[in-house]
Amino acid sequence: MLEMNSLVAIAKKVGELLEAEAELRPEGLVFKKKRIVKEQKSSNVHVCWSLDLTVRVQSAGCEIAANEAEVFLLPEELPLFTASLIGNPILMPTNFSQKISLERGMYCVRLMSQEAPEIFAARLSETLCTLGQ
Repeated sequence: MLEMNSLVAIAKKVGELLEAEAELRPEGLVFKKKRIVKEQKSSNVHVCWSLDLTVRVQSAGCEIAANEAEVFLLPEELPLFTASLIGNPILMPTNFSQKISLERGMYCVRLMSQEAPEIFAARLSETLCTLGQ
């Protein structure tokens, strides 16, 4: 397990990148955030979705951690999110994995890697920015 000072520094940095508050749990740090997506369907019909983002960080060594993110996306957001993630200047680690499932009519993208949490959060934050959030 990481020292408490290191854990606090990671929580602060990752929290700033994701614009989310950290929760310290026995399994590690958890960051939760809601993305608000608004769409105008017609001149008098407006739709608003609240989509979840959850990021988990588990210590695996001095600077490396097991990182996992769960991002809910609307169907029209998936191609943009995927293209932005692939084209991100922060390269993927060799042990990166991604799973996509359809839940509640939305795509749930689960990203997992073993790398510094700050790098994982920076890549995810930049990718989410392309969605206009």
